[in-house]
Amino acid sequence: MIKGQQQNNRGIGLVISAMTIFSVQDVIIKLLSDDVSLFQILFYRSVLGILLILSFQKFMGQPIRLWTAYPGLSLYRGVVFFFGYGTFYFAQSKIPIANATVIFMVSPFLITIMSIVVLGSSVGVRRWVAMLAGFSGVIFIARPETGEFNWVYLLPLLVAVLYTASILIAKKTADKDTVYQQIIVMYLVTTVLSGLMGLFFGDGSLASLGISGIELLSRPWQFDSSALNLYLVLVTGIGTTGFLLLHGAYRIADPAVISPYEYSGLATVLILSFMIFGDVPSVFETVGMVLIVGAGIYTFYRERIQGQAAATEATLR
Repeated sequence: MIKGQQQNNRGIGLVISAMTIFSVQDVIIKLLSDDVSLFQILFYRSVLGILLILSFQKFMGQPIRLWTAYPGLSLYRGVVFFFGYGTFYFAQSKIPIANATVIFMVSPFLITIMSIVVLGSSVGVRRWVAMLAGFSGVIFIARPETGEFNWVYLLPLLVAVLYTASILIAKKTADKDTVYQQIIVMYLVTTVLSGLMGLFFGDGSLASLGISGIELLSRPWQFDSSALNLYLVLVTGIGTTGFLLLHGAYRIADPAVISPYEYSGLATVLILSFMIFGDVPSVFETVGMVLIVGAGIYTFYRERIQGQAAATEATLR
């Protein structure tokens, strides 16, 4: 019992550390979005991420497997990952990073809903009310002071949908593929797709279309800036470290106990957003954040006491 509690405490510490690291990564990417192509960021992050994971496996003496027992599903998950995180980074370049982050945090509700449809899980009235409260929080956040709806706020919600599909695929392939195989295949697919975008549009030719608002996508790739390359390496190192810490937490601790602590990253995002970008949530945005986070934590709590594991077995990253 004491050993289990110690493992849970270690897991909680790892989760909080991982979410703090992810928050720092997202802030750096937002800073880079003024100068760098999104596809170049994804390309560097994937290539260097693969190298770091392989190095970690080699150091730990673990077998290295570069392919998958489920090529079709894994390739599909890689495509979902590419478009999902590409969409998230694009969204956070257009709206306050805390808003994009907290809207993405509706993922546990979507995972619970999909568990009903796909796995036949049962959900009581209380959790339905919690999920409705969480989704209503998105409306509060997406409602700007002008009262006009901003479509960019729908993008993190779309990312949450894509992420839910990714989680379901991960559960399906986990019986034969290790978590390292899964993430390496995702990174390989992202490397290919972002590399193709660089090959065809890395010269900035997309900018000639004159479409307003897509500067992050149309910007030419840069290779001659040592400072930029250093930042891209830093982002990759931070993101991969966060991934290893988070999945390490879920290996040693009870998912139902540590899952709610993934919301701790929002505090770091709020602090950094204020310090670096001067973002201060409005009253409506604050209410929305409280609804989403509160409903998410309650959903985790109900799944724990009901002995079910839909949202609690999935990480927010």
